Amino acid sequence: MHNKFSILHFLLISTLMLTSVIATAETVQPEDLSSLQELRLVDSNDSHSQRLLITDRAGTKVVDTDNALPRIENVYSPNSYDGYMAELIAEHQGKASVTDLQGERYTLLSPSTQAGDYLVLITREDGNGVYNFNLKFRYNSAAKSFDLTQVLLNENNTECERSLLSTYVIDKQGLAFTSIADFDGTRAFGKLKDLRFEHQTSGAALEKLMPETESDNFNAALQAYKAGNREELKTLASYFMTAEGDDACDPGKYIVEKYYFPTKVRWSNDLGFLFEQAGYYQEAAELLKHITLKHPDRVVAYLNLADAYWGLGKKEPAKKAYSQYHEEMIKAGKEMRIPERVQARK
Repeated sequence: MHNKFSILHFLLISTLMLTSVIATAETVQPEDLSSLQELRLVDSNDSHSQRLLITDRAGTKVVDTDNALPRIENVYSPNSYDGYMAELIAEHQGKASVTDLQGERYTLLSPSTQAGDYLVLITREDGNGVYNFNLKFRYNSAAKSFDLTQVLLNENNTECERSLLSTYVIDKQGLAFTSIADFDGTRAFGKLKDLRFEHQTSGAALEKLMPETESDNFNAALQAYKAGNREELKTLASYFMTAEGDDACDPGKYIVEKYYFPTKVRWSNDLGFLFEQAGYYQEAAELLKHITLKHPDRVVAYLNLADAYWGLGKKEPAKKAYSQYHEEMIKAGKEMRIPERVQARK
């Protein structure tokens, strides 16, 4: 589950992080940390940055830097500044927490994430309502250091609810920083922009992390389908949608970006199937059409896509998809496994 922060609280925290602090220091005392005591933001002698201080449980200072939290003038908005927010969090094995542009925190499935205490730097850019980065530094209590372990790119929906669409793992080598000790926030900020542009233009398939809530909801929906509980399936499938009724978002604006996982194609295909079985034909068609384009060898996706089109009353594209499925099954020598409806509809 993700925790929603109030807009007021989030704006106050953002202001504290991105401008000079009027008080002597702002202290963050995290919960469930095993080694760390607190994070403090202190006015720096340099008006263009804040001083970041972190102490451990024994009161020993483990971070003291002016380079991590710069105030970077926004080139488009006079008298406004970009930079980072800082958080201390405790991570569980195989799970990563991220904070998106709206200040909402999500738990994602991340096999490479190790349990421990982390310092997270979260980018903030005035006028940017599309993406942000979370830079995660894991605390090494033996070495008294914070090592950069993960760089995560969050993409938010620019329309509809503006909620989180995707979180991608960016190659941390591209930043040329290995720990908070050598981290230069100003240089990193520019490099992060370059990495996001590279992600947009290269077409390379980056590792995409799945939110824990979506994984859990998928498993529950699959069990409802197997049990023949269609009402429960429809309810659970609705949780994947970005609003409903008059506030419903056009599936073409979010379904593929949110639910297509290049390294988990079977999961995405099965979700498309569950959408179709629950009567969400448009959502199913959007997702399954993309899968057949990206993975033309995934034969079952043609059948699921055909059924979605049929449910929408789009008989011509349905017939085309049924025919494609039929042809591929014949080629594979699996004619006996072709459902009867395919012959009647193709």
